[in-house]
Amino acid sequence: MSVRSTPFVQDGATGRRVTPWWLAYLLVFLVLIIGVQAGVLAVFASAWPVEHGSPEAQLQDMISFAAAGLALVLWVVLFERRRVKTLGFRRPGRGILTLVVGFVTGVVLLSIPALFLWAIGAYESVGAPAGASSGWNALPLLVLLALTFVVQGGTEELLTRGFLLQNGGLKFPGWLAVLLPALLFTLIHGVLVHPLPFAMIFLFALFASFVVLRQGALWIAIGVHAGWNFAMGNLYGIPVSGLPPLSTSAVYLQPVADAPDWLTGGDFGTEASVPAVIVLLIAAAVAFVVFRRWDARRDASLPEAAPAAELA
Repeated sequence: MSVRSTPFVQDGATGRRVTPWWLAYLLVFLVLIIGVQAGVLAVFASAWPVEHGSPEAQLQDMISFAAAGLALVLWVVLFERRRVKTLGFRRPGRGILTLVVGFVTGVVLLSIPALFLWAIGAYESVGAPAGASSGWNALPLLVLLALTFVVQGGTEELLTRGFLLQNGGLKFPGWLAVLLPALLFTLIHGVLVHPLPFAMIFLFALFASFVVLRQGALWIAIGVHAGWNFAMGNLYGIPVSGLPPLSTSAVYLQPVADAPDWLTGGDFGTEASVPAVIVLLIAAAVAFVVFRRWDARRDASLPEAAPAAELA
């Protein structure tokens, strides 16, 4: 798997220096996630307390993620001395359209298991929680809330696929360059002892990695990530990664009382369900095959090395 020679990874070497791999992981995990992002949320909790799951809480989450993303951009510009577009943001005009396509794809991917579970009676539609808004009255606000997931999902993709995948791709074997950021992405979701959500989130990380390597940019991955989370939280009112349902959603779905957790995901949400794992397994496999075929064609088109001169 020729990860190092892909245009996306090579963009990571266009600056004056490359961040050491161990420093890159410390920077992302300790400084940006635990330091910047959690720090901003702690400030909000003290200065602007809001109800969890409210639109204001989603706005706070967006700002905290944006702060972490901005800090990484500053690191890349000031320390590595390379352009922001090399983090996976080439062709921004076309990229925005690609992001929208990815967003719709993410909504569709999440809708497959969610609507399947609803159709077979494992999910049921329930009334909105007290103080929540749903239905057509919530539509204008839902459009704005979709942007919060674009920023949140975009920051997670920037940190793990845009920076760590690039950084590792320059120094590690291809399989390790893909595996390490995928594992970090999975572990920061707090699912180490939960097999089904661990599998689902890890498969999503692999899917996104191969999409990014093939496309040479983050646009589609950001869109799919945002669309998936938005559909869960703001379209179907399902818990996102085990968090309580959001207070604004088109409808609210929940597991029926006698449905097994392995089928529905239980309190964790659709991401902990077998149908979601199957969907992501198929998506990751397709993304891998598409990348490998493209990679093989790319290798075949490269000029062969000149044969060594024969000794007289």
